[in-house]
Amino acid sequence: MLEVCKNYVKYVLIINLAICSIALLLLSEIPYAKAGEVNISHNIPFSQVKPVIDGEINAGEWEAASSVSLDNETFPSQNVPALVDTEAMMMEDGANFYLAFIASDPEPEKIRAFYRDRDASWGDDFVGIVIDTFNDERRSFEFFANALGVQTDAIFDDVVQNEDTSWNAIWDSAGNITDKGYVVEMKIPLSQLRFPEGVDKQTWGVDILRFYPRDKRHRLSNNTKDYNLSCYLCQFKKAQGFTKQEQKLNLQVVPTITASYSRNRLSPENGKWDSEYDPEAGMDIRWGINQDFYLNATINPDFSQVEADVAQLNVNNTFSLYFPERREFFLDGAEYFNTHANLVYTRNISSPEYGIKLTGKKDAHTYGLFFANDEITTLTIPGRDGSIIASIPDEKSTNTAYRYRLDIDRNINLGMIFTDRRADDYSNTLTGIDGNIRLGKSDKIKMQIMKSFSEYPEQIQHDYRQKPEIDDYAYLFKYEHSDNKWYWGSWYNEYGDDFRADMGFINRVDYRRFDNEVGHTWRFGQGSRFSRVYLGVDWIKTYSESGDDLEDERIILVNADGPMQSYIFMSFSQKDHLYRGINFDEYNINYYTQMRPIAGMEIGLDLNYGDKIDYDNIRLGRVLSLGPRITMQMGKHFQVALRHNYQEMDIEGDRLYATNLSDLRFTYQFGIRSFLRAIIQYSDTRRDPSLYIFDIDRRSKCLTTQLLYSYKINPQTRFFIGYSDTGFQDEDMNSIKKTNFTVFTKLSYAWQN
Repeated sequence: MLEVCKNYVKYVLIINLAICSIALLLLSEIPYAKAGEVNISHNIPFSQVKPVIDGEINAGEWEAASSVSLDNETFPSQNVPALVDTEAMMMEDGANFYLAFIASDPEPEKIRAFYRDRDASWGDDFVGIVIDTFNDERRSFEFFANALGVQTDAIFDDVVQNEDTSWNAIWDSAGNITDKGYVVEMKIPLSQLRFPEGVDKQTWGVDILRFYPRDKRHRLSNNTKDYNLSCYLCQFKKAQGFTKQEQKLNLQVVPTITASYSRNRLSPENGKWDSEYDPEAGMDIRWGINQDFYLNATINPDFSQVEADVAQLNVNNTFSLYFPERREFFLDGAEYFNTHANLVYTRNISSPEYGIKLTGKKDAHTYGLFFANDEITTLTIPGRDGSIIASIPDEKSTNTAYRYRLDIDRNINLGMIFTDRRADDYSNTLTGIDGNIRLGKSDKIKMQIMKSFSEYPEQIQHDYRQKPEIDDYAYLFKYEHSDNKWYWGSWYNEYGDDFRADMGFINRVDYRRFDNEVGHTWRFGQGSRFSRVYLGVDWIKTYSESGDDLEDERIILVNADGPMQSYIFMSFSQKDHLYRGINFDEYNINYYTQMRPIAGMEIGLDLNYGDKIDYDNIRLGRVLSLGPRITMQMGKHFQVALRHNYQEMDIEGDRLYATNLSDLRFTYQFGIRSFLRAIIQYSDTRRDPSLYIFDIDRRSKCLTTQLLYSYKINPQTRFFIGYSDTGFQDEDMNSIKKTNFTVFTKLSYAWQN
């Protein structure tokens, strides 16, 4: 009976998928239903004077600019007068958008600002702007600079509620601390933005911001913020300008030269060293065909990881780990491929020889297409209880993704996605549709339906017990209500046993999950130690596709914003968990906190204590996990950052394993453009072999080190030189022995017109 109902639901969804696809095509002919007359709050005047970006307001440079006061504190207090005065000035010259900030401070000696690498100044005093250039309340560009001019930029997607700081634009900024506060100047080339083509005047939504961190982190804005609204960009005031845009080729060419010398050996003790010298040349091209349609191309790109990923603990874990993307070709326009499920995870493309990408937006239509080949074909084979990373030896693959979204009006959008990976005797094709509906001020619905088809070669069939051809469905549905006091939401996720998303990051299948949460928020005014406290309860019920009860979890949780810019999260959970046919009863306590007690210091702690399945031996254990971290500035230029993870598991009082993982980083930032960084990553795992059902080493260690010097004029014009090595030790060795080392360098230059 269950199978009959399941098939009935799938047939209904297939029919709905077809109907929605036809409707999407028909609706694409409907013009975007824009709002009525726009109320313009700010003017961006044209100026023939081009200011020098040096962090000083020089005479005559900003006389043509319009002035905006940041009078509102929107967090932690809601819409009260700002504690300090901030004036922002805006103007343009047809090719660039200029901003200047005069940030007054009655105690300038308490200003928090340090020299750091870009995108690392969130804890500092900083100012900036969020720009909704299409005025469609869907996506925005963010530009910030701290009091010394250190840049942070990002893209915010209001549809999927995601802020992506990996995006890097080429723009100028400078900051200067004075005896009355600080001054920041910015120059943002229009070529770095995307906006409507062929209009007489640009109308942008703008949120002009200052962050003033003391005991609490105060957010000051030109806008007020309504916490009963489920959208952020819809609350922006509108600015208008740019009537004399310069016509430029809008072409960026970035040639790259890389070289590396490496030595590797299979056996740490007496293996023969194999040497390799690998010089490479490549090129990236970015062409703005117009301001809302861009072409990216890359030839023989350098897709090496210049800096080591943050080390992650991978003991007693059955699912593959997620690592962020850092490669420029994939980062530019990445937000155009966003959906509720992660269906485009470009770290799957390991070593492409070339790639091409088209992204754009016209009125209500947003679209993206990219193609890249890959010399190394790896894929994730997910299951109900874990996932495996597999590879197809000596096989190149082609990788394609297409995304389209239609904004029916400001409250409704529909989208479709297509991805495809294929090599000889292997293919994975995925299609899907998705939608978002805002219901009134505080409610929204998100949904997505996906279908995949896969074909595996004999080697994958044999090694990983996969069928030659498989296909299946996945479904997501979410209803959410969020206002100033109350939150409730319901989620439904289903991933069929044979569903595969080889271009994405889907590492679990064969389950259906219902998730329901309700909670209340208390907000407190100025003078209170805590500015916000949330208390909620969550119930999660998970079944297998065949109807087995996999997980039944109940959670009580609380989180709060407190003194010293602190955030605290605590939860208590009880879960009935079915694993490999055995039922386990798990109780867990989770605690997480982070704070900035003084300028230049950030500390945090992640703690978990309770029951956890020993997946290797299929029994219940008691686990303790500790994750302290600290980042400390020693002066304006030098930073030390330490992350440590410790985990131990006991089985009926006996220690099964204890593992330590440390990530230590020393950085000396010479100025805004250059730094020298040393990274040490060390892991040490001890086990009791008598408690395992298979042979395993009693102890293993690993040590990775890296030294890197970087000089960046901008994110694309840069020079790197560095050294890295890795060593290993098992129970038969007396010390850590080196298994590989690499010396590398990279030079790239961004030519723009």
